[in-house]
Amino acid sequence: MKLVITGATGYIGQRLSALAAASGHEVICATRRPCAAAHAWLPYDLRGLAPECPAGTQALIHLAADTAHTDPDEELRAAQALIRCARKGSAKFVFISSQTAEAAAPSVYGRTKWRIEQDVLAAGGTVVRPGQVYGGPERGLFGLLCGLVRRSPFIPVLLPAPRVQPIHVDDLAASILAVVERDDIRAEILNLGAARPITFGHFLMSIATHRVRATRLPIPVPVALLRLLRRSLGQSLSTKLGLTRIFSLVQLPPMDSERSLQEIGIRLRPLAPGMHRSGHGQRRGLLREAGVLLSYLLKRPPPTSLVIRYARALEHAGKTRPVVHSRLLMRWPILLALLDDPGPQQSSDGQELAWRLQVALGIAEASPRGAQVFLGAQPPGRLVGTLVALGVAVLKALAWKLAALACRPLARQLLRESEAHRDA
Repeated sequence: MKLVITGATGYIGQRLSALAAASGHEVICATRRPCAAAHAWLPYDLRGLAPECPAGTQALIHLAADTAHTDPDEELRAAQALIRCARKGSAKFVFISSQTAEAAAPSVYGRTKWRIEQDVLAAGGTVVRPGQVYGGPERGLFGLLCGLVRRSPFIPVLLPAPRVQPIHVDDLAASILAVVERDDIRAEILNLGAARPITFGHFLMSIATHRVRATRLPIPVPVALLRLLRRSLGQSLSTKLGLTRIFSLVQLPPMDSERSLQEIGIRLRPLAPGMHRSGHGQRRGLLREAGVLLSYLLKRPPPTSLVIRYARALEHAGKTRPVVHSRLLMRWPILLALLDDPGPQQSSDGQELAWRLQVALGIAEASPRGAQVFLGAQPPGRLVGTLVALGVAVLKALAWKLAALACRPLARQLLRESEAHRDA
């Protein structure tokens, strides 16, 4: 398809343009400044005249927005001109709105988005209302929040606590592209975000834990104090400091997103792995898995070099997703002895774990610590001591065999936890 995307150089627009091009679509960026060389460029400014849709355009995706709220009527007129442009070329029109869009929204931004939505729906276009967008590059409101969390030792916990419905920027891009490619989705509003809202404080703590990787102290902040601060700073300075955008979350209306997600067939990724720069946190999962397996084999925490070597070995084999997710295994790697047995290894997950144990074993054996553990590289002792050590080893092996039989239910539970995490 031939797609025209306004705001294609923005936070969402860049990811959408890249995904659309990777999916085989022809992307035309309607922006003020030239976009990536891989896409065609159509000069466009919200304050200027609407561009002529290139011949053969099949969809016009309107992402550009005036976040400074300088002239709401100008933004409305720009959207109306784009709608006429799309209708003239018989192109599908998709408008990326906001969760704040309401006729009586407390912010000018929300009221402007709602007015544009009415024109889009009347013209048979589709409206997409995303929740709190996060992940990928630190841009937009997500970039502002990351900067605040990175600079401050505290996390403001607003009281009463506003709730947000996060959606990863790449999941949003995939959802928009799915809407564009579907002919049966027209003249409706799609709410896209996590089905279960979380508190804004939880979202900020997730940024601290999984993105910034720092410990932050939560501090209660009454919303009334924010209102007083905004009034004292004035509209212009509040907007410049990002306070207006944060304040828009205070009265955020909840969205019923489950139906929309099912309609377009999109499954959102969990928040924690989505916060990682990779968007899935799989490399970190492999490193944690390496720590568990190598600790079990070496009887002590492994050196960083072995952990990295394990992750690289699996990535080279095309296995980028970890299979060890159980918190019990993370805390007590010795419990792997219950899974290091032919019984639990009959299932597909058990076979995969057995293969990874062999990889970890090969890496461990090649290390100095592994030489001591597996090859017995130590000064020779007396015969009696050697026999006693051999007897103790046999008794330990027998004890673990009996424990493995008695703890078969626990072993199955450990595997089920990994399987459930993989399917989530």
